[in-house]
Amino acid sequence: MRKKKWKKILIWVASIIVILGVGGLFAANYAVDKLISTLAADLEKDLLNEEVTAPETKPDQQGTDQTDQGDSNPTDGKDGTTEGSTDNAEKPGKDGSSTTGGDSSEPKEEKPKDKYNGEVTVDKAKDLQEKITVSEKAQVSSVLLKELSMSDIKELQALASGGMTLEEKKKARSIILDKLSPEQYDELIQVAKKYGMSQGKSYDEVIKEK
Repeated sequence: MRKKKWKKILIWVASIIVILGVGGLFAANYAVDKLISTLAADLEKDLLNEEVTAPETKPDQQGTDQTDQGDSNPTDGKDGTTEGSTDNAEKPGKDGSSTTGGDSSEPKEEKPKDKYNGEVTVDKAKDLQEKITVSEKAQVSSVLLKELSMSDIKELQALASGGMTLEEKKKARSIILDKLSPEQYDELIQVAKKYGMSQGKSYDEVIKEK
């Protein structure tokens, strides 16, 4: 009877430990998800504001003007209407193909996406939120919560709110460099490099650049 009771107690204690451990992982998962989602939301607001202030191009005005002028000219006889219609059909085709083709090719050349510029875009943040594993989230959150104080975390949140300038990014990195050991920094930077959020420079390389 006593053996059965001890077995039940051990099973009960073990189940509590497992539940607490899994709960800790879920808590870390939720915390990292929350940070990434807020960062993505702030970046998305900034990009939307930039799109609203950007000037709009109207490539279809020339085509419509040419068709209006062409339709108003031929009014006499059947030959005039056929010639006018054929001429008008040919002109927008040539002019339209050149104008629309130029407009569609220019933005692609001006915005190279493969170049690393150190910025965290909305797509990167959302991609990280979807692909990062639970163990990686627990790894990142455990190191940061262990080494950073509440004032450090609040300062990082204040720097990250509404997007970050280059100076703010340097300040945030200096806070992390001061608090983490070289091994901890290199461990976390590999996670960031895996998802395209960092170039993957080691602790020693960053210290030399400062």
